[in-house]
Amino acid sequence: MVRREWRRSRSGINVPTDHLSVYERTDLKHTRWQAVMATAGAVFALLALIGSAAALVYTAKAWDAQKTLNEQQIALNTVTQERQRRVYSSRVALWATVGTDFSSIRPAGIDINVQNRSPVPLRRMRLLVPLESGRVAEARIEDLPPCSGRTMRIAPPAGERFASTSEQWLGYAAVALEFEETGRFWRLGEKGLTQLDSESPPNTAHLQRTVPAELSVTDCGEGA
Repeated sequence: MVRREWRRSRSGINVPTDHLSVYERTDLKHTRWQAVMATAGAVFALLALIGSAAALVYTAKAWDAQKTLNEQQIALNTVTQERQRRVYSSRVALWATVGTDFSSIRPAGIDINVQNRSPVPLRRMRLLVPLESGRVAEARIEDLPPCSGRTMRIAPPAGERFASTSEQWLGYAAVALEFEETGRFWRLGEKGLTQLDSESPPNTAHLQRTVPAELSVTDCGEGA
């Protein structure tokens, strides 16, 4: 059994294709070709859309990767800059112990030890200690040369007492040291080393202190 093809003629009648005129056969051929080309165009458009979506996904991933890389570089630069700022101040050490012994020239109080293991001098130095009254007492200290240390006994102002701290038999952690090096101001205390915008205002309460003893220190140089 032979399968025949039918199409609607210009007169609106379905006729077999083998009864079409040469003109109608040519028209049918072009119509089929146009349908094939339209289908191919739709396929190519779909492939282009898929390609564009894939390119968009790749671009988004590349952007995220670049963003992560930039953030990591910024963090690394921040750490490097912070390390560079602390290259000298990180070489300063402070510790304090309770001194119970006393004499007519050496009051009971706190023994302070300061070390400057950096190659630059420390200037505008002052010790800050909280009092039981809530005030903070201070004592100015002379500039400390590079690669040197200093120790002294401090006592509260007359009629005052130092504020109590937990486990102070291990050391008196409430003492803070403020100083300046190469134009930067720092505070070294219980919470570690902190950079200051400028020298903090002076306190009205003043500590008593003995004449400091000068010490030499080893392992002197820039911090890591």
